Amino acid sequence: MSSLDVRNSGLHDLIAPDTPIERVAGGLWFTEGPVWRGGALLFSDIPNNRIVRWRRLAEGPELTTYATGHSNGLTLDRQGRVLAAEHGGRRVTRVADGGARTVLAEQFQGKRLNSPNDIVVKSDGSIYFTDPPYAVQPSTPGMARPEGWWKAPIPGKEQPCHGVYRLAPDGKMQLVAEDFALPNGLAFSPDESVLYIDDSAHKHIRAFAVRADGGLTNGRILLDMASNDPGVPDGMKVDVEGNVFCTGPGGVWVCRADGTLLGRIILPELPANLAWGEDGTVLFFTARTSVYRMQTRTRGALLG
Repeated sequence: MSSLDVRNSGLHDLIAPDTPIERVAGGLWFTEGPVWRGGALLFSDIPNNRIVRWRRLAEGPELTTYATGHSNGLTLDRQGRVLAAEHGGRRVTRVADGGARTVLAEQFQGKRLNSPNDIVVKSDGSIYFTDPPYAVQPSTPGMARPEGWWKAPIPGKEQPCHGVYRLAPDGKMQLVAEDFALPNGLAFSPDESVLYIDDSAHKHIRAFAVRADGGLTNGRILLDMASNDPGVPDGMKVDVEGNVFCTGPGGVWVCRADGTLLGRIILPELPANLAWGEDGTVLFFTARTSVYRMQTRTRGALLG
């Protein structure tokens, strides 16, 4: 069964009180970046440098390797093709069904990117991604780092900031935010007028107005996620009503578009990311060694 930490009764409008959480895959190392595509869930198995495909078949569930190589956050472009924020590869790529990769971004102003973490695509085809320095000097995924580690010099780090970037359809890149400590998950509001970006170091979600040219302005804190529970703000998704679901300390935090905290979804393992799947009413969670599935009373937009 799921465990709901209810802070506002509105949470039950989105998730029934007795909704079970189903473990659909296990025995993995550190799962991340889920995305639903063509009747299957794709997700990153970071330490094993692969993208995994999970799907239900008539004879039972199937878990296979979709592609090998680095990846963290995954999404789909407007043509339904897989895009990967390559944590260890320090680049953004498009991954073909046969596994071949096309590099979309690996430098900005002649300097190598840090380690692209999460990625979203706007309806005009532009790609936004976060670029914290987690993989410049790799560590064991899921293991805590020293307090304030990102402030010290990091050998191999070339970018002067931990930025958020926009890659236009014509290939031109722009730095759209540079005042984050550790930018991580990001998601658009349903009408794409707002881009939500969380900061793992400061444990909050910020909301930015999206300008006509794709730039960001008027950044504000939407939700303070400070907590003594383990975990930090990470993956994020939005439903069609504008409610925000963000993995973080102790579970998945849920708030309204005005920042009202509705509560948390508590899973058997600490989740890192999430995605809408199946008919759009189901949430899948990548959580350490496992992947979990939960039915909701709301709906998210499926990609592609």
